[in-house]
Amino acid sequence: MGSSPLPQRLQNALRCRDALQQVQIYFAPVRHHSPACSYALRQLITQIKPTHVLIEAPTSFSAILEELLNHKTEPPIAILCQTDLQIDQVVLETNDEYEENDTANMLSHQITRSAFYPFCSYSPEWQAMQLAKQYNAKIQFIDLPWAEQVTQEFIPSQSKSLLSETYLKHSQYITQLAKKLHCRDHDEVWEHLFELRNFTDLADWQTFFEDTFIWCAMARLDYDSSSLEAEGSSQREQHMLTAIGRLKKLTPDAKIVVVTGGFHTLALFEGLWQNKLVLPKKSDITRFNRQQKSGDRDRAWLIRYSFDRLDALNGYTAGMNSPAYYQESWQSMLAYEQTPNQSQTTQCYRKTQVINFLSIIADKLRKKQNCSDAIGFIPLKSAIEQACLLAELRGHYGPGRYDLLDGIQSAFIKGSIHDVRSDFWQIVYRSLSGNQLGQIPNDIASPPLVNEVYLTLKKYRFKLDDTLPKTTHIDIYRNPEHRQRSRFLHLLAFLDVGFANRLDGPNYQYGTRLTIMFEDWQYLWTPMVEARLIELSEQGTQLEQIAIQKLQQSIEQLTEDGMAQSCLCAVKGVIQAALMGLQTYFSQLLVKLSSFLDVDNNLLSLVVCGHRLLYLWQGRDFLALNASSTLLALLAKVPQQAFFLLDTLKQSDTEQQQENLKTLLLFRNLINNLPDQLDVKKLKQDFYLNLHRLQPRLSEASLIRGAIDSIAYLDCQISQSELDHKIKMAFELGSQYEQASSYFMGIMQCAPELIIHSSQLLTSLDELLAHWKQEQFIEILPDLRLAFTQLTPKQNAIIAEKISKKYHAEQEDMSIEQYKFSDEDLQKSLSLELSVTQHIEQQQLQNWFKQ
Repeated sequence: MGSSPLPQRLQNALRCRDALQQVQIYFAPVRHHSPACSYALRQLITQIKPTHVLIEAPTSFSAILEELLNHKTEPPIAILCQTDLQIDQVVLETNDEYEENDTANMLSHQITRSAFYPFCSYSPEWQAMQLAKQYNAKIQFIDLPWAEQVTQEFIPSQSKSLLSETYLKHSQYITQLAKKLHCRDHDEVWEHLFELRNFTDLADWQTFFEDTFIWCAMARLDYDSSSLEAEGSSQREQHMLTAIGRLKKLTPDAKIVVVTGGFHTLALFEGLWQNKLVLPKKSDITRFNRQQKSGDRDRAWLIRYSFDRLDALNGYTAGMNSPAYYQESWQSMLAYEQTPNQSQTTQCYRKTQVINFLSIIADKLRKKQNCSDAIGFIPLKSAIEQACLLAELRGHYGPGRYDLLDGIQSAFIKGSIHDVRSDFWQIVYRSLSGNQLGQIPNDIASPPLVNEVYLTLKKYRFKLDDTLPKTTHIDIYRNPEHRQRSRFLHLLAFLDVGFANRLDGPNYQYGTRLTIMFEDWQYLWTPMVEARLIELSEQGTQLEQIAIQKLQQSIEQLTEDGMAQSCLCAVKGVIQAALMGLQTYFSQLLVKLSSFLDVDNNLLSLVVCGHRLLYLWQGRDFLALNASSTLLALLAKVPQQAFFLLDTLKQSDTEQQQENLKTLLLFRNLINNLPDQLDVKKLKQDFYLNLHRLQPRLSEASLIRGAIDSIAYLDCQISQSELDHKIKMAFELGSQYEQASSYFMGIMQCAPELIIHSSQLLTSLDELLAHWKQEQFIEILPDLRLAFTQLTPKQNAIIAEKISKKYHAEQEDMSIEQYKFSDEDLQKSLSLELSVTQHIEQQQLQNWFKQ
């Protein structure tokens, strides 16, 4: 890195650094979550023994500093910081006549902005706090409060990390440096230049942090001041400058170590020293105090975090890839530091680490199907040798992560690299990422909701010690405790906590697999679960009450919107309440649903609502419903309300007729399956009586007429002779072949077996076909083909046999395949083949046909 002269600005900055060290201000420009930076920082603090350690983190984190330093806090952990932001939106109301008379209304709403500040054991910020505690140094967080950061417009609306390093990733300098060093990306450049140094070189903190400063400062030179100000870096750096200067002004003898992301260090050097130490002015202090006060709006919680959330490969923008791998690197550094006389070399530690990870990866790959013959002892040995030789070739002190990956690619993959299954690399990267979950003290301040959910899950014997997905098999019918587990999981799923999703079991929303006696759920406890629970804590301390509030809001919204399908939407909430075991509120929802049934003017909505109520009735014992009489009354009410809406079936549009046919069949199915406690026979009579009254208005809805006649016959509402008469009348209308074919389609979609059992249907269709013109037949042929697809192969064979007897056709004539050919047929075939061949040759398509 010292082979090229530095830009003058960086040379001046290094002189500022030297001057600042003379007044006992020492900077550690770090990359977040870098073991090498942490190791160098340990040496710096151990040597300097500062009185104050200043860390780039929101000042509002000071409220939980004691929790961070608690001996029971074990990384990976994170601080979840939230603040409420008032958003003002201007809405213009335009006057139609005079545009200049537009009026502006201000609408305001509040949103919650969240951010994570993660720590692992090898994070420089974490090591800085631990060593400050060891040397009795005061710890101070010096970055802008989170509430102040989100007030600036440079923060996106979604949750983010407070340690983002996107500037380094997109730096043109680092991109060109990667090309020069033949590295794939900025992460490999970093590992090549910093992480893989000799441990003794890492202990030289002065040289190491000078190099990290140059690396980050060169990347910073790619950006002008306006872009840094627009993104918010300048405002944050000004706050940090004031915090450092203010401390030095109040305590001139303070020995200070400042730990910040290396990207900010250039601005801090230049802002603190301008031929002398620059102390903050009164206006700076005033602004600083105002910004500090805004931190009162921040809410900070210490939560458990996980390696998979830390992994940059999983979308984390501020970290190193493969945290489990670098955790092992950190352990090697500590082991080296504590070994008398450092008898074991850096290369030995790193080689041992590579062997351990390769063994783990090979073992996991062996257990995977189709990989057993690929990862034996020879490929494993070859991968180790490749990694070590690549490290030597690249000038590394022992193999690193990229050497390891290249060794795997070289030794474990046979054939083309593009043919490797995706799960191969998933196993590799997951092994390097790890799934370790941190721990926090049980007695620290945290929202009651988080503790309640965690303890409840523990009571139900869920495994929450890591972030590996797990599956639980719940006996929902025979085991009362399992039923409670199921209800709690449904409650968490309804509130979008993200803890579990159901894989299998009875579905009362859609009536599927209702006879299944078990539920299967996949679950895992992640930091995002805790974050979601903390968000929900603003709404209450009991999950059940929060769920009721959510259901109430959805019902109120239905009332305000006046939705046409309100009862269908409302019954979803009813079923959800039953699954969550909210018995009291379930009864209240049934009463509200009754009012929605009175006003819903959509037939399909009413019928589907009835089906879902029927599913609840069928599962009333399992769901332990305490409102069976109310539920039964609603089931009786649904068909009565639906009878008034049967007029909608008279619509003549073809697509709408198909939808109406499905609704009609659903309605029939509902009535046929209503519980015996209702007068099903009377309801069925009323159903067909209303359909009979509707018949005169179905002249333009032949599909529905055919459907009604067929289901009436199936339900013994009309006799065979009455059906034959209706069929004859429908086909004798004859002049409208589209309506006749539509009527036939209605029968075939509802009762395709009638074409076998009703000779009148087959005869009428045959006569109709005989009188159709060829153009009419071709036009209607697709519909006829679709109609006959409703039949089984056996039923098709029966019809074919009936037709062949009527027209005295031989069996051979009915066969698709032809076995007997005359000389004339053969001659025609040969002549046709010759003609086709000549045409192909004329078009020069011979080679195309060969392919």
